[in-house]
This record gives sequence, structure tokens and C-alpha cells, in this order.
Amino acid sequence: MKNIFFTLLLLLCCNSLSAKRTIVTTATEINNKKWIAGDTIVIKNGTWTDQVITLKANGTADQPIVLLAETAGKVLLNGTSRLAFSGQYIEISGLYFKNGTLSGSDVISFRTSSSELATNCKLINSAIANYNPIDNMVDNKWISLYGTNNVVDQCSFENKNNSGTLLVVWLQSGVTVNHIISNNYFGYRNSNLDSSGKELNGQEIIRIGDSNTSMTTAAVTVEGNFFEKCNGEIEIISNKSCGNIYRNNLFLECEGMLTLRHGNDCIVDGNYFFGNGVPESGGIRIIGENHMVYNNYFEKLRGSGYRAALCMVRGKENSALSEYFQVKNTLVAFNTMVDCSQSFNINYNSSSTCTLPPINSIIAHNHIYNSTTSYTNVNIEQTNVSSMDVSWKNNLMNQGKYSNFYYTSMQVITEKDAKMTLVGTTTNMYEPTFGSALLNYATSEYNNIILMDIRGRNRENTTKLPGSSQLLGILSRTMPSKTAVGASFFSNPNTGIHLQSESTEFSISVQNNQIISEITESGLLNIFDITGKCVFQHILNQGVSKIALSKKGIYILRFRSNNGNQAIKKIIY
Repeated sequence: MKNIFFTLLLLLCCNSLSAKRTIVTTATEINNKKWIAGDTIVIKNGTWTDQVITLKANGTADQPIVLLAETAGKVLLNGTSRLAFSGQYIEISGLYFKNGTLSGSDVISFRTSSSELATNCKLINSAIANYNPIDNMVDNKWISLYGTNNVVDQCSFENKNNSGTLLVVWLQSGVTVNHIISNNYFGYRNSNLDSSGKELNGQEIIRIGDSNTSMTTAAVTVEGNFFEKCNGEIEIISNKSCGNIYRNNLFLECEGMLTLRHGNDCIVDGNYFFGNGVPESGGIRIIGENHMVYNNYFEKLRGSGYRAALCMVRGKENSALSEYFQVKNTLVAFNTMVDCSQSFNINYNSSSTCTLPPINSIIAHNHIYNSTTSYTNVNIEQTNVSSMDVSWKNNLMNQGKYSNFYYTSMQVITEKDAKMTLVGTTTNMYEPTFGSALLNYATSEYNNIILMDIRGRNRENTTKLPGSSQLLGILSRTMPSKTAVGASFFSNPNTGIHLQSESTEFSISVQNNQIISEITESGLLNIFDITGKCVFQHILNQGVSKIALSKKGIYILRFRSNNGNQAIKKIIY
């Protein structure tokens, strides 16, 4: 037994020692080598034109295969360059696909063939911008996610102007993929239109599954992303599978929706929708069963019908997978709507063939806050309304209009002063202040389901105020901001010690192999290594915090407070 143990140990040591760092100057050098666990492939800085990278390799959790730019953002891939990789434990970092003309192929694919998929792989700190075919009617995807347990994190995607979804999660029936799409920036997509001036279908930013695999549990988490002016079509995110989580994402001036189009059992928790008065800006559209939508914030959205702040869609009898399933067993609770043209639109569908209203659903503890009486709080479409089964409870709506909706004083409470005020989040939002009437309508319901508010304040063991925000508590979740997400070289290309700001007090030191930070404002800390890779991200609360990193080296620390103040410091750890 001892001999076997020492033999295995020797093999592991030899494998570690044989892992190497290789600088490459062409795609052929990447494609034609056999890489082993622990290898690092460094792509030399410069412009890479018409390079097709196909990486097949197998790393391990402790020793991944790493493919990275010599300097993050300084490897520019253009023309028809593209990347495909398969195997396991591969990390791609620092690549910048810019101003290409690739037509009909994926820019980045998590597979090299239909049978060679990626597993436990990561795409981080990379960007794709203005990478479109000459003919904008050609359909291609920028990111195709195959396989299982993969991550797309801290990447930037901007100005996709041709047909085709930007990022697609492809599913196999019965396979739970468990991908994570987090802390990315998605920006500036405009619609391609048909001959009648309507948006063409298939121009989503993210699609998870399709109608054929819509009953498959995907268990994908979409979290901490920033969507800006994503106007391709009504579905910014198109959910077409089951068991997914959409949490703490921000949508700024987007003419579309987070749409639960197909599939069941999804959670939509703590997302922000800022319309800023942009026409057709919308919130969340619900179709299917057993969804939970809570702690979300909607402000100055100007959409109506399907594009209301929250639309609960009417279903079709004996619906095909590609049509509209009836809304059943849905919980819509603790959401805040501020000055939205149409806050709730229930039982809506533009098709007369859809006749099944929502049933066994609950709309409770929501808060509508309007500065004028001209906005519509609730619109109920009347088709088959007698068979609708939606329970309303403890929803505060200070003023506004109602259409085909008749409520009791237990369902809707009106003419109460919530004392809402703008707070200094990265994008200003309204929250209640002391003396708010919301305090008189708190509840202890859903203690086992809704554990915190939109900004991470505890709701598990305290009474919950109607709407997305508690009045008091320690913040543990930071609103996404444009400068804190995406590739380090893209969203904040000049990050460095010379940008250090003293607008917030941020004391930092290294003692006993720990980073000691002391701050006066809570916020988000990102730590980047010298390649630009984000190696640590954590929400810091006011006071002293201790952090231990796994490797020695030179790091850039970027701290952004909840009030929008920023400090950047360089340390040797």
C-alpha cells in the first residue's frame, strides 16, 4: 500500500513539474500541441487576424489548463477569428474580439464538435465588441454554452447588430447543466426589423434552452450582470427551461423584458429595472408554472401590454411547447414599482386563441409608489376572468388608476404615505425612510423562502415590509454598476494606481499573510492579479475585514462603496 501511495505521489509531482508556460504567436501552435494539466498558454500581445483557435485539453480542479492574453485586452482578435474549446477545467482569460466580420459561426463556443463538449470550464475577463458580419441579417451567436458546470464571468459584450442571440445555453433533454453567467456587461444592441417595421425574433441577449428542451431542468444562475440599452427584441433574457435563478441583475433603459417564456420553477429575485422614461421599456413577463418573483425594483418603465412592469400572460389550451402555457402556482411578492406607466398587467395575451387565465397564483406585499395619478397600477384583461384565480393581499398603492380591477381594503391599501426617498446606490433608487406607512403593514409570511431584501438586508427573522426594501439592516448585496462588472480592460480600461480616489476612506495593509482592510462605507471589493483576472470578489461591511489569498503576488484592489465612491490600490502580497 505504501509503495502504491508513493508511486501516485511521484506521478503527481512529475505531472506538476512538467506543466509549463508557453508563449504562442499563432492559433496553429495552440491547436497542434498536447497540453497537460497545469499548462499555461500565453497568447502574445498584438492583432490576431483570421485565427481559428481550437483547444482540446483536460486540466483538473487544482491544475486547470489556462489560455490567456499576455496582457489582458492587448490580444485583439479580428477578421474571422474565433475560439472553440472542449475538455474539462480550461480557463480562458483576457481575450478581446473586436471589429470582426465573422459570419455564421459562433465567436466563442464551449465545444469543438457535437460530441466534444466543455465541462467545468471558465471564460473570464474577456470581451466581444462590434463583431458582426457585413450582412446584418446573417444569424450567429457570440457565445454558445454547451456541456455542464461552466462559467462566464467578468466579461463585456457590446454592439451586436446582426441577427441571432448573443449568448445561448444549449441543452440536452434530461441533462442539468448548472452554468453560471455572472458579473458581465451587456450593452447597446438595436433591433433588426422586418418589412413592416416590427422587431425580428431571435435577437435576445441571453437565451437558456429552447422550446424543445423547455421542460428540462437547466439550473442556470444569471447573477450580478449589467444590461444597458439592450433593445434587440421584447425578450432581453428568454427563459426556455426549468429551475433557473435570475438574481441581482440591472437593466438600464432596455426596450424589453426578462421573460419566463417556457419552462417552470424559476426564481426572479432582487433585480433592478430602470426605464428612465424610455418607450417600450419593460420588466418581467411570466408564463408557466411554479415561478417565484420577489424583491424586484421597477422604475419609470413606459411599456404596457406584454411590456408592463410585470405581465402575467394568458395561456393556451393544449399548448404546444412553442406556444403559451397557463400561469399556475406563481408567487409575486415584495416588489416595488415607482412611476411605471403600467405596473401590473394580468391575464394579457395579444392572441385571441389564448383563453386560460392565471390560476392558483398570489400577488402579495408589493408596493406601487406613484408621483401622479395618471399611471395605471393594475390592468386586468377580461377574457374568462370568472375562472381566474389570483389572490391579492396587502399591496400598498398610494395613487393611480385601475382597469377592470375591483379590490377590497385587504387586497390593496391606498392613500398611504410611504415616505420614499432617493438613496445613494450606484444607480439611485427609492427606498422608504423613517415614518413610512409601510411599517404599519409588515408581515412575517414567507420566512422560509424570502430571506433577504433586494440589497441583502435580513428578512428571515424580522417582519418584512411591503416592497423590495427593508428600512433597516446590514447590506450584504451590492447593486451591479457598469464600472464594477465586465472585463477589467473594457469597462475601466485605465484602472491603475494613478486612478486611486480618496473619496471614500479605504485603509489597507498586509499583516501575517492577510490583507487587512478598514472602511467607513459598505461596498464591493474586487481583487485583480497582474493579468487582469478577478481572483476575489466580496461584499465588505463597514469596519475591519481580513482576507487571505491563495497565492503571493502583485494585486490591484478596487473597492466601490454602496454610495458610488471608489478607491483603487496596488499591493504586494
